[in-house]
This record gives sequence, C-alpha cells and structure tokens, in this order.
Amino acid sequence: MKQILFAFALCFPFTLYAQAKLSKKASENAFFSSRDLPAYRPGFAIMASAGSTGGGLAVGYSINRRFAARLGANVFRYSGTLTSGLDSDELQIGFNYKIKLQTVNALIDYYPFDQTGIRLTGGAFYNLNQIDFFGKPTKDVKLNDVTFTIDEVGTLSGQATFTKVAPYIGLGFGNPYTRRRLKFMFDLGFFYQQSPQITFKTTGLLEPSSDQGPIIQDNLKPLKFYPILNFGLSYKL
Repeated sequence: MKQILFAFALCFPFTLYAQAKLSKKASENAFFSSRDLPAYRPGFAIMASAGSTGGGLAVGYSINRRFAARLGANVFRYSGTLTSGLDSDELQIGFNYKIKLQTVNALIDYYPFDQTGIRLTGGAFYNLNQIDFFGKPTKDVKLNDVTFTIDEVGTLSGQATFTKVAPYIGLGFGNPYTRRRLKFMFDLGFFYQQSPQITFKTTGLLEPSSDQGPIIQDNLKPLKFYPILNFGLSYKL
C-alpha cells in the first residue's frame, strides 16, 4: 500500500502539469479560432490615385476574398523648355518639349494574408506614353566671319514612343473589400515598355545630324523599365 501511495505522489504533480499545459493549449486555440476575419464586402469599388503615371481613376471588382480585378486609366501632361549649351557657345539650341503620359491598365490583385491589406499585383498596361520635342538656335551663328541666321541654321524635331502593351508586376497595400468603405492604398512596381522608338528630323545646316536618332534611342534605354509609385483612396460601393 505504501508503494502505491508513493508512486501516486510521484505521478500526481506531472499529471497536474500535463493537464495545465493541455488546458492552456486549448485556450490558445480557442482564442485564435474565435478571432473574426475582417468583414468581407464583395462587389465593386472605385479608386482615385496620383503618382508616377499621373492622375488616375479605376474600378475594381472582388472575385473572392483572395482575388480582385481592376480596370483603370491614368493621364498626365507636362510641357517645358530647356537649352543645350552655354550663352557663350557659338551654337546654342533651345528646345520645347511635351511629355504625355497616357495609360490604361488591367490588373489582378492577390491578397495572401487574411488580416492585412498587403497584395501582389500583375497585369498589363496599354501604353500611350509619348515625348515630343522641337529645337532651333537661340541666336544667329557666326562661323569664319560668315553669319548664318536662325532659319539658315535650321531646326530639329523628334518624338519618342513606346511599345503599346507593357506587362506589369508589383505589390501594394490597401484592401477595398474589407472593413471600412474608405481606404488608403498605394502601389509600387514597374511595367516593361521596352526601349523607346525615336523619330528624328532636321532641316537647314543641321540636316547632317539627322542620323543621331539611334544614339538618342540608346541613351533613353533606361526608360524601358517604367517605375510605378502611386498613392490613392478607394471607396467600396
């Protein structure tokens, strides 16, 4: 009998410890299983953004809790002037340029995590981005005691265009289809528009420079990866 009591006394603390561990584990499981997922609101959302693609509007649709689709458009216009060379140079060219950013995009968003708005995005941009420029001398040019007027020196003009369909990959934050209707969102990524195609035209004394198009095109090669950084708001309808 003493041996039985002694064995029981040895085992009893371990039994209590095991029961306590099981009880704690069960409580933890119950806590995590009872945490509600964010309220999911299927359907449509509208979005407005601004960033490296200009100002944009989009419409989104939630396919399910993990996937959503977006269709959007972005526009931006900018024009300016710049001067090539110094005032003391014999030949100084003044340029007028126009930058037109115009894109339409179709994107799929994937939300890998239930409790956050982090998303992975893939899709394509229909790319109408374009750069136009026109240049002419800022003053008459004097060479070997001979003076050439601005019109005699001539002009140069050109245009840079890009591949129309550009694949996109990126990531972002903000899920329009959970919790509140109004959400902050941002996108970070790039689309691949290949190297620009350059058309180049010169007149007058500048006409021998018309073969510079390929050189300009080579200098603009870094533009083939167009960076995307957009911030905006979404509203669940």
